[in-house]
Amino acid sequence: MPEKQPKESKSLYKDKFCKLIVLIFQLGTSQIRVRTYYFPTCQDKIISLDKIVKVYYKKQNLKEDCCRVKQWGMSLTPVWWACDMARGVHRSSANVYNVVIDTGSMICKGFSVTNINTFLSHLEPLIPKDKFVPDQIPS
Repeated sequence: MPEKQPKESKSLYKDKFCKLIVLIFQLGTSQIRVRTYYFPTCQDKIISLDKIVKVYYKKQNLKEDCCRVKQWGMSLTPVWWACDMARGVHRSSANVYNVVIDTGSMICKGFSVTNINTFLSHLEPLIPKDKFVPDQIPS
């Protein structure tokens, strides 16, 4: 069966690490495109919002997050991190956040977001509020 092509797509949020888009098929669906997720191919990861169980987010802090996050790949937590070679070493004024998406699988998906307020303002209307976990990374 051929894959349905969207009639229209709308970008709600975009930075160098991720993109939140709404795709319009017969019924609307939304997804997050995590950039440079797979190693070593650098391919993106698509996460359908209807699969999301939890959304964790926390400001990047090298001291607090040591061994819990990684620049790219699997950390000591059950999270596979998309590429951000400066993860944990961004200037504190940069206000970069780590976001982890739990879809109920064994491995969560982690990535950076450069403007958490804008990202969340577009994501919150699409996902129930009880799925958001601030100031925490799963362990």
